[in-house]
Amino acid sequence: MNSPTFDGAPVAHHLRSFPPHPDEHLLPRSPRAAVVSATVTAVASAVTGILQVVHEPSGESTVVGVEHVLIGGLSLLLVAQLPFLFWLAPVRRTWPAWVAGLGMVPLAAVATISNVRGEDPSFFAAVALPANALWFLGLVALAVVARDTTWLPRGLVVALPLTWAGTIPLSGLGGGVVVAALWAGAAWVVHARAHDEAGR
Repeated sequence: MNSPTFDGAPVAHHLRSFPPHPDEHLLPRSPRAAVVSATVTAVASAVTGILQVVHEPSGESTVVGVEHVLIGGLSLLLVAQLPFLFWLAPVRRTWPAWVAGLGMVPLAAVATISNVRGEDPSFFAAVALPANALWFLGLVALAVVARDTTWLPRGLVVALPLTWAGTIPLSGLGGGVVVAALWAGAAWVVHARAHDEAGR
């Protein structure tokens, strides 16, 4: 039995070219902000990742010299990746991005306070511990809900929670450099796909 046709081509061909269901749209509608977000995050991750490897910390709670650059880079990458996370989240399931953001923004704020003061405030641990948990859990949930509704290869989406691991617990082992490569790859994939879509 022949497949039904429309305009000289199988109906299935046209269905594949239709826009996704509104529930599957990504935010923002233009991927440009997502590309910029991932690129800035990649650069900041590379800088902080290299510094974590080559620099010996001055202390557990003090910030001196090049450490100001390191902490500033951490604050930047935390804020910079938020537009990408909201772009990645399906419209009706943005809650994982909000959960991650509720951890990342306070963590960036308390890190900035430490950077300005030159030492951690007394409430640093009280903010950083739950903030890191929210950040990680938000990324895990986002990887689950977005794995089938994004331009990114599933491997990159699944690796999203690993960006937290490379940035925080594995930073001294060069994890930040690996994270930078993941973010650079994500930026390239979105840029290339957007270019292909624009050429259609």
